[in-house]
Amino acid sequence: MECLYVTEEFLRELKGGNHSFRLPHPVPILRFLYELSWNLVRGELPFQKCKAALGSVEFVDKVSAVGLGSNFADIISQMAQDLTMTAEYRTRLIKLAKWLVESALVPLRFFQERCEEEFLWEAEMIKIKAQDLKGKEVRLNTRLLYQQTKFNLLREESEGYAKL
Repeated sequence: MECLYVTEEFLRELKGGNHSFRLPHPVPILRFLYELSWNLVRGELPFQKCKAALGSVEFVDKVSAVGLGSNFADIISQMAQDLTMTAEYRTRLIKLAKWLVESALVPLRFFQERCEEEFLWEAEMIKIKAQDLKGKEVRLNTRLLYQQTKFNLLREESEGYAKL
């Protein structure tokens, strides 16, 4: 993938600890977060430098901390669905997701809403195995769909043929 914003120079400045370095122009948030996440997964940048990277940019759209967390969760959930990802990258992706929750950049519920059960179980964000969770979800949805609502037939207005 060709990075437009998280370039070699940007990574070099972050690794060097240059706190005054900033990107000259505002960047689109989704593209920047995707490039940053991809470089974190590849091991080009340590996870701890993520906050410094976020502090060194200005986004085109004004975004709150919740919006930032929501966008991060969307990107991580999309990356988790990549079946061609190597085992090493997948392990780093899981560690990145854990770190984002621990550092309070992304609330745990965002990952639980958006990620697949297998990824959540691998990242230890849920305590029940993925297969058990899917079975439980199917049972719950079936019960909600087919649960009969109770009616008091004596209090309801009699209609139809009986009124004739």
